[in-house]
Amino acid sequence: MGNEYHYNIELYPEDSRKLIPIELEIPEGTKEIIIKAKLEPEYLTYEESRKPIIEAIKKYISQGFEPLDIKDVPQGILENVIRSFSPLKNVVNFRLIDTEGSFRGTGDQRFTKGMPIKIGEKESTLGCVAGDIPAGNWKLILEVKSILKKSLLNIIVSVNREEKTKISDVTFPYTPVLSEYEEKSGWVKGDFHLHSNHSDGVFSIENLIKFNIRRGLDFIFLTDHNKISGYQMVKEENYPIWGGMEFTTFWGHFLGLGIYDYIPLDLINPEDGIKKVSEKVHFQGGIFCIAHPNTIGYPICPGCKCELPIDWRYVDAIEVWSGSFNLRSFEITESIKQWRNLLKEHYRITAIGSSDMHKAEDITEDVPINYVYVEELNLENLINAVKMGRLYITSGPKVEFSINNKMIGDIVNKEEALILKYSCEEECDLKIIYNGEEYIKIPSTQKGIIQIRLEDEGYIYLEFWKGKNLKAITNPIYIK
Repeated sequence: MGNEYHYNIELYPEDSRKLIPIELEIPEGTKEIIIKAKLEPEYLTYEESRKPIIEAIKKYISQGFEPLDIKDVPQGILENVIRSFSPLKNVVNFRLIDTEGSFRGTGDQRFTKGMPIKIGEKESTLGCVAGDIPAGNWKLILEVKSILKKSLLNIIVSVNREEKTKISDVTFPYTPVLSEYEEKSGWVKGDFHLHSNHSDGVFSIENLIKFNIRRGLDFIFLTDHNKISGYQMVKEENYPIWGGMEFTTFWGHFLGLGIYDYIPLDLINPEDGIKKVSEKVHFQGGIFCIAHPNTIGYPICPGCKCELPIDWRYVDAIEVWSGSFNLRSFEITESIKQWRNLLKEHYRITAIGSSDMHKAEDITEDVPINYVYVEELNLENLINAVKMGRLYITSGPKVEFSINNKMIGDIVNKEEALILKYSCEEECDLKIIYNGEEYIKIPSTQKGIIQIRLEDEGYIYLEFWKGKNLKAITNPIYIK
């Protein structure tokens, strides 16, 4: 026996970027909650999608070191891009909070496709948390990301006194991948932004770890959208995988790295900005990072582009290189420009790179990894090293950069005779960037020593290029 609740909600374009709370009365003795939903229509037609896609592309390619006017894009290429983003869709997700204020799950891609979501005492679907089901008022919070045309959302919530419903994609007990792990120090390499099947990734956490071991990575962070349910399963894992969340808000995506407890995404909003969430991330000893700030936005990817005014005092890092450089050069170079200006304004914000991996095909030869310098690889040392800027980003070649034997993240005195040393495993064109401007360019080089004289305080860092392809970028050495 159980109760069943039906909700039929009309949604309009003006409901985009809204939270709609629904109260659920959960009786004593409940053993499982099943949620089904259907959104109709889910997709626009191709013709309805065409004009807004063109407008989004126009904004996107106007960024970076070499912006384009959409008139200069060959028609055949433009048509292929339009079709790759078509059809546009209405996007609604949900979050379930129990009577104690604890996070119990999100719907992700299952929610509006009619696939059931289960929260049970013994098992749950991926992205949800199994366990005791306390009686009282629960909250089903609808996250209306984008409604491009009028639609109807039908929700059915079944509350059962027996845990009887068998559903695919339930969370299984975790099996550690490694029984032991060799201690590492010095320059260790890893990825800060990865997704599992607890949100919209393809891999289980076990297979995600195995895949990144094959990539040769020493550590990874699991940053599923708006949840930390996956990381809470891996406490017995010996491979260095650490917790994180990608706060997937209506106004941008943000990373909390090195955290272990859930933080509500809606604490980030136009009124409060990022301050509250940043403080909560820091309270847990983590890093607050802006993810892919200049990626393509509404309506192709609602909320993906950062559109929120940022108080940079609360930011530790910015993801300047996310995913394939060839596919995303407009946004990556725009983010590098943005980061250069922040450094000029005396913010010590660390540049990081990430794959933002959802599936194996996301990892190509022009996707970055991070090298971070630590005395010993553990979470505390890694967090401290990132905050100090002891990090460089590369799609392959290892690099070295020092001034007067001071390393990346250090400070040198501008009054001294300054000797800059660099090396790169591949022959590249080197750009030495000083206070936001190209200071010296050396074509086709792998190694060198340069005596430099700097008049102003600020920063200096290196970029390694092959033609129009970025191969590696360092964080700065600071000038005082």
